[in-house]
Amino acid sequence: MVTIERRVHGLVRYRKFWFPSRAQAMEISKSLRPDDVVRFFAVSPALDTLPHLVEQYRMHTVWINLSAGPDAVLDGMKKKSCRSEIRHAEKMVGRVAIEIGSEKANRDFLTVYNNFTRAKGLPGLCARWIQENSAHCETFVLYLDGEALCSHLLLRDPETNIVRLLYSGSRRLESPEHAAACGALNRYLHWQEMQRYYTQGFMYFDFGGISHLEESIARFKLSFGGTVRPQHFYLLSGLQWVARLGKFVNKRILRRRTFKPEDENWDEEPKETGHFPDARPHGGQVAH
Repeated sequence: MVTIERRVHGLVRYRKFWFPSRAQAMEISKSLRPDDVVRFFAVSPALDTLPHLVEQYRMHTVWINLSAGPDAVLDGMKKKSCRSEIRHAEKMVGRVAIEIGSEKANRDFLTVYNNFTRAKGLPGLCARWIQENSAHCETFVLYLDGEALCSHLLLRDPETNIVRLLYSGSRRLESPEHAAACGALNRYLHWQEMQRYYTQGFMYFDFGGISHLEESIARFKLSFGGTVRPQHFYLLSGLQWVARLGKFVNKRILRRRTFKPEDENWDEEPKETGHFPDARPHGGQVAH
């Protein structure tokens, strides 16, 4: 389990827990203080009735079993839309460099990611966010001929042996040439990440949320193989009015994301999905 904690304007103790077990979640929920706001992320299976529950929702993710080994993971990928693209990227390896978790990687991740989200009309991230969450997160940036092209930020949980993709961006929207290069190299970067985390003992690669199977982001993630599995998300508070205040503070006052992945936008209006009609949040939507 990964735990993130901070104070909101000195009033609220705001805690987030990724991948808690049933026992951990129940223990936390039964010991809330009046000034507590708590969120449980990516819980599976669903929890029983929780005290202090404000809202809950279910989403689906693409789950890759790294413990099977790199050969099995590679064999499980779709040949045309993924394996062939990775092989194509390997032919460019002499022009490619990958930076991981350094100050340069963090800086270039922010540049690529924020330009990408700006082009799509989505909120970006700031350097302080990465600094605050550096103990649990790692940035990957792929360079082609010295130019930062693809960037990813992943959450690591050594306790559960899960690594999850939180944010990704690329230069594919900037020009046709960038788009052509990003298709293969973005897959290549994910493949390098999977191999790296396998050698570190991680057992599962969590690609994050999908909604409709025909959406491009879902097709991209599913091209790596794996399985689609449900995950559950919960918001709790010692006092419900404090929870509502916490949502207002995060959205209107801080005006930045606080460890909220792009596929957990729970404070926006929901969008209906064709394939998983029961898998959307109450007051949230998948956003990519």
